[in-house]
Amino acid sequence: MKEIPIKKYVRYLFGIMILVFVLNKFYLRPFVLENELPLPFQIVVLSIPNFIEAIVGTFILTGILLQLKEQFSKTLGNVKDKYLHLIAVGIAAIYVLSQEFKFHNLGGNNVYDLYDVIASIIGLSLTFGLIQAFGFVKESKAEKLNP
Repeated sequence: MKEIPIKKYVRYLFGIMILVFVLNKFYLRPFVLENELPLPFQIVVLSIPNFIEAIVGTFILTGILLQLKEQFSKTLGNVKDKYLHLIAVGIAAIYVLSQEFKFHNLGGNNVYDLYDVIASIIGLSLTFGLIQAFGFVKESKAEKLNP
């Protein structure tokens, strides 16, 4: 199976999001909650996982869909990447928002919170905007010469 060449910013942002998630879970969140910092800090540390879940989920789904397009190029080759990006964001949105509204509990013990919904929507929107603005896959030299 041919690997799709993912842009560096996607790889870096993916890694940074995982690191922020871990740091938030084990250090920042306990510190903020134990020291009873002001409400805005509590909202941020409690909603960061939803924000990150939306970003990471969209990146993973985008990669999977682009890999499927590559694998099944005869049937999916004509589908524009923009549509695949929209589908990835849509599937990620269904997952993160349906979890928030208690349609399923695949992500663990979840409590409805409007701020979590907002964080998820911001993460989904930001990721879609980044992918549209900067792309997801590196262009090959042939594609640059023959757009």
